[in-house]
Amino acid sequence: MSDAILTINAGSSSIKFALYAADAQAGTVARAPLAAGEAEGIGTNPHLRILEDGHVTVDQDFAVDADQDVILRQILGWIGTHSSGRKLVAAGHRVVHGGALFDAPTRVSAAVIEALASLAPLAPLHQPHNLAPIRVLAAASPDLPQVACFDTAFHAGQAAVVTHYAIPRALSEEGVRRYGFHGLSYEYVSGTLAGYLGERAAGRIVIAHLGNGASLCAIEGGRSVATTMGLTTLDGVPMGTRSGAIDPGVLLYLMKEKGLGYDALSELLYHRSGLLGVSGISPDMRTLLASPAPQAR
Repeated sequence: MSDAILTINAGSSSIKFALYAADAQAGTVARAPLAAGEAEGIGTNPHLRILEDGHVTVDQDFAVDADQDVILRQILGWIGTHSSGRKLVAAGHRVVHGGALFDAPTRVSAAVIEALASLAPLAPLHQPHNLAPIRVLAAASPDLPQVACFDTAFHAGQAAVVTHYAIPRALSEEGVRRYGFHGLSYEYVSGTLAGYLGERAAGRIVIAHLGNGASLCAIEGGRSVATTMGLTTLDGVPMGTRSGAIDPGVLLYLMKEKGLGYDALSELLYHRSGLLGVSGISPDMRTLLASPAPQAR
């Protein structure tokens, strides 16, 4: 195979990527990557690790102030010199929120980027970071086809009774509804379960996506029927720094009695809650498990 396809999953504190051999004319892609890597700790202690043919070829620390763009350009530079002469013919990106407009993989254009950027208030921890590598690649290689794949798309077929909140219908019609997230993860896991469970994989299954962001999804017949996240990635189970589901009355109380506005509430719910808020120590489960402090338990 003389071509290559790049996949990128860029988040607020990490960038994961993989490079696959491909044959553009035959429409085939190798299942095993030529190379794969992850930059983690962006914003705190950035570190990049890349594996090529199963061997670590990059194991690099960055300055604390190295942001996503700096590390992304480093990754792209490395790919440019380690593609074994293959031509990069396409790039695929994970994008967290597709809203009501995008329920399937979509070829990226300037108009698509603009529409996706407008959804940033619904996924402020993810959407801007998801779009950053798209913009960088578009600037570096304007003719390179890029495809956005959405975490919300897997849940798009849920029944209206599941997706609608008990709020005035006019708001639901404007798009204030449940969308659900981590769909790419759930789609992959549900698609591979048949190899482990046989026919039972077509039954009723609950899958948990556990990480700094976390959710659960009820699946039947390979299709999403319910999930714990809703309009935003803030809903559902408690996460690393996100509160998860909370009584809306708490927010009204904080607004009236504590004088908290939008920015303060957003900071509290997205960045100071979850495992970090409960423990007062860390959002990282590894740190909490290693800590002797009683609040880590």
